Amino acid sequence: MAFYESIYILRADLTTEQVELVNKRFSDNVAATGGKVVRTELWGRRQLAYLVKKNVKGFYVFHILEGEGSMVHDLEAKLGIDEDVLKFQHVRIEDVSDKASPLAPCEEKGEEGKAEDAADELTTFGMADDDDLGDDDDTVEAGI
Repeated sequence: MAFYESIYILRADLTTEQVELVNKRFSDNVAATGGKVVRTELWGRRQLAYLVKKNVKGFYVFHILEGEGSMVHDLEAKLGIDEDVLKFQHVRIEDVSDKASPLAPCEEKGEEGKAEDAADELTTFGMADDDDLGDDDDTVEAGI
């Protein structure tokens, strides 16, 4: 059996109970086709990059699945006719990591993930450079 990453975007106006119901239906469909849900991450409501079926926001759900290719085909057929699902994508992966995905909410990553995200964010925005950390000799040489 192979591993797959599955991401689908639900309508943002769904309640928490409705999101859980769609998630339960998805998990039941995976089990019915002989597959297994290895991990589920609810990424929450996020802004979409462009309009999708007249929606500007969506609720992202991420799964790691184990199963056959026919399972993915069946899931895509069922997700394609579900009115609550805006978009979906399945990607085959080689192995499964124990770490939470980079887009997972901080609660799922734990304290270590929060610290790593904060450090990455500071570096990304140029607020913390390796050569500037802990230096007190920030002198400027005037080159005339």
